[in-house]
Amino acid sequence: MNKECNGWRNRQTWNTNLEYEEIFRNMCEEQEFDDLDHLAAAFESIVNELEFEGVKENTLAWQAVYEYLKQVDWEEIAEHYVEDFDLFKEEEVVC
Repeated sequence: MNKECNGWRNRQTWNTNLEYEEIFRNMCEEQEFDDLDHLAAAFESIVNELEFEGVKENTLAWQAVYEYLKQVDWEEIAEHYVEDFDLFKEEEVVC
């Protein structure tokens, strides 16, 4: 059973954001993203790449990381950075 954790959906989401905040912020500053789904997928991809690096597939450690990360709400994390960085803000059209 998941409970809210420090304002986030669950502990996994909160902790992943906490651990990767600097990387996520750098990504938002240095890259352009088309939409929320693209940003969430980019966050998930970098975390998976880093967390599974050097972990032998189908071992107990691999399964533990997999089970943990599948509970992360990537969209919630992305929404947090959209608000912080004012991403995807539509520009005003001046007539």
